Amino acid sequence: MKNYLKQVMMCFVLFLVFISCTKEDILMNNEDINSSSDKKIKESGFVENNMVMYWNEKTATVLGAPMTQPSRTRYFAIIQIAVHDALNNIKPKYERFALNEREKFASPDAAVASAAYWTIKGLNRQGIFPVDTWYAESLATIPDGESKELGKILGKKSADAIIANRANDGFTQVIQVSLTPLDGDEPGEFRSPIMYLGGVLNYLQPPVKRIANWGIVMRTYVIKSNQQFRPAGPYAVSSTDYGNDYNEVKAKGARVNSTRTETETSMARFWSENRPSITWNNFTREAIKTKKMDAWKTARLFALMHVSLAESVNSGLNAMYHYYYWRPETAIRLAATDGNNSTDADSVWLPFLNEVPNTFPTPPQPGYPSSITAYGGTAAEVLRLFFASNETDIYLTSATLPGNTMHFTTFAQVARDNSLSMIYTGWEFRKSAIDGEEMGRNVGNYVFNNHFRENSE
Repeated sequence: MKNYLKQVMMCFVLFLVFISCTKEDILMNNEDINSSSDKKIKESGFVENNMVMYWNEKTATVLGAPMTQPSRTRYFAIIQIAVHDALNNIKPKYERFALNEREKFASPDAAVASAAYWTIKGLNRQGIFPVDTWYAESLATIPDGESKELGKILGKKSADAIIANRANDGFTQVIQVSLTPLDGDEPGEFRSPIMYLGGVLNYLQPPVKRIANWGIVMRTYVIKSNQQFRPAGPYAVSSTDYGNDYNEVKAKGARVNSTRTETETSMARFWSENRPSITWNNFTREAIKTKKMDAWKTARLFALMHVSLAESVNSGLNAMYHYYYWRPETAIRLAATDGNNSTDADSVWLPFLNEVPNTFPTPPQPGYPSSITAYGGTAAEVLRLFFASNETDIYLTSATLPGNTMHFTTFAQVARDNSLSMIYTGWEFRKSAIDGEEMGRNVGNYVFNNHFRENSE
């Protein structure tokens, strides 16, 4: 009898264990955390960065369409913030920017795809590109269920939040082409470059300025103001230092009879891509490929990079129109009036990459500091800080020099090569190039240390 009662009690205990396990399974199913991405979050906190990389590449494709460069940089920053925020509202590993609404059971991949897609659409950047198809294909790779739907909703909220945040950032106040400020008439003052039509001087072209008020009206993202990192200013045209820079760019940056080496000529062509935010995005992608990075860390790097680049170009354009300094093309033609005995004039001098059919005109903005080299300084500093090392091993191919790949072993090297190339193009004096790089480095350092930081939550 005792044995019989023991058997009954044993069966009852087993029954309770079975019921308990079944109930736990039901609760697990109700919480919809059985997708592979959710399991990874709960078990190890690691989610592959494939979806982040995919939509970054699609963003670069969409933004590769013709537009003014600062506009491209602005759009890139907004889209990458949306992706970053979407992920960090699932698991707040890093500081969010525009959205603060937790949804811990959302699918990370669905949130990333939705954030990028709806930001591109919300900014009306889709153009002729099949973004709807890309979105559908992205979602098709994610298991159906509540987690996926929550991710889609969260991504849309993230897109809406950053678009609303930047709706009044000054972009609609930018004047794309203006006759003001007027060309200067004193040595060192900016003159609009003479444009060419079919290789012939076009004197009828009015002296237009491009986006002259951009650096004034555009609101910052992280830095305190667009004047915060303004460099000290260019050399006086009567100085010895100016004379040295003048003679360097006159010789190294000339279209004809230059003293450029073959390597310097390649550098000039390599870095003359007029879409630097695309170039530095490609470089960042190559840096990521050398590391094992999850979705959160990858999205953070893209947000840091593109916000820093946006801050850098805003700062650069502010400083450019503040100093209103001439470019080598003007300086060399008018050197007889500059009061400097070490500068000989050449009234027909042209930069290497200049106004001939199918190449690049001198940028129609003042010449100090260089905004192009500011991009390089910013990107190199963000990458150095992010990876806690100056060392790298990256091969990069430029759209302006097909088939030519350059190898970089330090982030400092890539920034300096980018800066020196502007001398070899004939577009920048050395001081403009180096001070632009330094300004960009300061901007990148500030953004890295003041936002998108690791979260203590």
